[in-house]
Amino acid sequence: MATEPDDHTGRHAQLIDVVSYLPERVVSNAGPRGAHDDLGDHEFFRGVAERRFASPDHSSAELGAAACAKLLRRTRLAADEVDLIIYNCVFNDTFWPGIGPAVQSAIGASHATVLQLDTSCCSWLTGLRTAKAFVESGVHRNIIVLTVTNFVSRLPEFQRSKRSRVLGDGATATLVAPGRPSILSAYERSHGENYGLLRFEPEPVDGVFRNYWERGCGPITVNFTKERLAAIRENSMALVPQAVAASLAEAGLTTDDVSLLITHQPNEDFLTEWRKRCGIDEARTHDTLAKYGNLFAGSIPVTVADALDRGLVEDGDVLAFGTFANGGDLVSAMTVRWRADR
Repeated sequence: MATEPDDHTGRHAQLIDVVSYLPERVVSNAGPRGAHDDLGDHEFFRGVAERRFASPDHSSAELGAAACAKLLRRTRLAADEVDLIIYNCVFNDTFWPGIGPAVQSAIGASHATVLQLDTSCCSWLTGLRTAKAFVESGVHRNIIVLTVTNFVSRLPEFQRSKRSRVLGDGATATLVAPGRPSILSAYERSHGENYGLLRFEPEPVDGVFRNYWERGCGPITVNFTKERLAAIRENSMALVPQAVAASLAEAGLTTDDVSLLITHQPNEDFLTEWRKRCGIDEARTHDTLAKYGNLFAGSIPVTVADALDRGLVEDGDVLAFGTFANGGDLVSAMTVRWRADR
């Protein structure tokens, strides 16, 4: 088993806490199944009992500010001690600019700057890697890694499709600061050969496709075919277990050392198969798919926050994270030793 310095004197990055902020509006998947959809009953869209919708009750900036405020209360960190907010948002409240400055102002982080980051569903892990680099280089001390998902509730046309019923909204905030080292290893790669399998784009209008910057474009949707779904599954089944294994190996650990595996949660099929292929039994895994659905970059941190709140994580536990993005054009994994120093 890998060992590492256990002191506070070195310039190490520690995950201090992870919190989630879920909108109050609960949307159940029980009852009428909605408009006919040839792919709606595909296994790719199964496993979710209910989700949360943010819009119109919350803007993305409001959702992000609420998550950050909760984190500051929990950690007792003063807002003016925050140096940097690294954030990912689906969707920002305007095409441009992003919500970062609005969140920074709303929480009173008067000394902070912001950094918008987008590696899609890998963004939380990318954000942690980025925060670690800033802390360990001495550039910043107290960094919030923020995810905001305010997507499906803003797409009323897409909501008519059963394909939308795995998606939910919510926000998470993570504090990374100097302390006992948390991140033992990280693995991240881009696989551009898989680019384009998953796209958010307008529906054709009268048989004519127009891009989102063109007048007369259709409403945003997520377009799938059976062939694309098969390719996405094949890519994810190869990439995520391999990335988790590579991260554990870099940390000098094996699957036997893992206390809890938490992966992205697109659907129940992916969760079940990833656990098998990672070689980690279900008792050492946790997910929130049925209750909150797929929150894109927020899927892993909302589940980590839930595990912390339920007392499922103890000081010294090894947590293994794994996710892919889009159709498999990105993959990310991380091995963390949890430090219970809130």
